[in-house]
Amino acid sequence: MANLYILLPASEADAPLFGWHTNGIWRFSDAHPEDANDLFPVAIVPGTAVTRHAVQIAATRPAEVRQAALFAVEDDVAEPVDRLHIALGRPSAEGNREVLVTSAADMAGWMAWLSAHQLGNCDLVCAHSLMPDEADAFEGVAEILLRRDGRSFAVDTAIADDVLRLIHPAPDRVYGASLGRRLGIPPAGEGALSGEDYIKALASVYENAEPASIISLRQGAYARRRGMGLEGIGRWRFAGLLAAAAAILWLASVGLETAAYRDQAEALRTQTVNLISTAVPSANGNIDPALTQLRQTQRIGTSAVRPTIASAALYQALAAADGAEIRTLRYDAATGQLTALVLIGNYAEADAIAAQLEAAGLGVTLGQARQTGDQVLAELTIEGASS
Repeated sequence: MANLYILLPASEADAPLFGWHTNGIWRFSDAHPEDANDLFPVAIVPGTAVTRHAVQIAATRPAEVRQAALFAVEDDVAEPVDRLHIALGRPSAEGNREVLVTSAADMAGWMAWLSAHQLGNCDLVCAHSLMPDEADAFEGVAEILLRRDGRSFAVDTAIADDVLRLIHPAPDRVYGASLGRRLGIPPAGEGALSGEDYIKALASVYENAEPASIISLRQGAYARRRGMGLEGIGRWRFAGLLAAAAAILWLASVGLETAAYRDQAEALRTQTVNLISTAVPSANGNIDPALTQLRQTQRIGTSAVRPTIASAALYQALAAADGAEIRTLRYDAATGQLTALVLIGNYAEADAIAAQLEAAGLGVTLGQARQTGDQVLAELTIEGASS
């Protein structure tokens, strides 16, 4: 399926540029083209509005990974984490992930504009995610794409030359004559001085990339939802009518059986209430509160652990981690759990400590973890191992 590319400007005063190609012929427009409704939309946001980070995350559940990534980049950004939107890349073999960070307000503004123009189902990527592979520095429209140490990012074209050379002192392959002069390096090719050329260059990378290798900003609350395809439903109308008639006959037979079972269920319910009243008098015959109380009593009895045993096992597990420090300990007698806040060197040490506690016959749950300086503050909840 062909794509419709929308180059979103950095300033709201500027108009976006639409670009698409059929049979190798590119076409461009300042407004949504009427004959491009069958194309899949891909919105490209300015690279200067998105920063790129590399973090190491030990968590595996999506919600925990996103929360850990937010705290991991907290010290690298100027805004509070609750005002940020992040998008995660695929984990590497070493457990590292690339994280794209942008303002939550910018993300909401882009999505509002796209939805207002019936483009709410589009993909959303930043410009430096589509930087040509062969370039270390690429001159774009109102921004410069740079790649250093394998990580791409963008700066404004108005940046001072000495600052630009400080950020990237010796790129091997520079694309753009003006950018080459600023860096004092002969250009290896042309950049993109017009919006049309910029869309062509970025679209080429998008279309030739491996599936899921480009980080989409449509994650979290803005993840795309798959719709149900109802095309061609008319061809199944007759079969649907036959199925509906068969369902009505089946429901009628089920109704007769249900009436018989209802009487039996009522008798069983009366017996159950009598049993509950005997086993849990405080529930006053209410089944749900009684079952909850019974389950809680059973769980506490099987998972409770004495605080002295849990704390001793924790101190022994921390001995293998250099510089580990217990910040707080909290024991909940109602649940039989010991919660510890531990300062460790990295996320991997949290898994190692948990493994030693489990080897000692205890159950361990890793809670929230956040980067603080060059160390990690992790929460561990210790209880008796479930039988």
